Amino acid sequence: MVWSEVFIELFNQNQTQIQAVMVVIKKDERFLLGKRSEWKASAPGYWCPISGRIESGETEAEAVVREVWEEVGLKVRAVKKLTEMNARDASVRLHWWLGEILEGEAYLKNNEHSEIGWFTREELKSLTPSFHEDLAILQALK
Repeated sequence: MVWSEVFIELFNQNQTQIQAVMVVIKKDERFLLGKRSEWKASAPGYWCPISGRIESGETEAEAVVREVWEEVGLKVRAVKKLTEMNARDASVRLHWWLGEILEGEAYLKNNEHSEIGWFTREELKSLTPSFHEDLAILQALK
């Protein structure tokens, strides 16, 4: 290995990967997704589950509760972690959680999304743009 390759490998190992939660919320056989606002740096205009960064000192479960409240005004409980994976560019580690609604009706609480909606498994297939990885996880849930 040449010096430049060693440097790049060490540099990449020292980069802090962003940690984020992806929250699966299901009601009456429909999943809640939001269409990310066009101003968003990451995936603008894409249909995705409710998601967001885990703040410093916050657990994944706490991030689930906070992000859902901040974005769509639902009080939820983080039920269980489903999986985790890197985003396509590996800059973000995505922690997938199942959230259970405790109270409220979903609405656009801020400008993170331009639209939100509840979608059946069949309707998920027609959402564009969307990430096939996201839809595969939702389709696989029982």
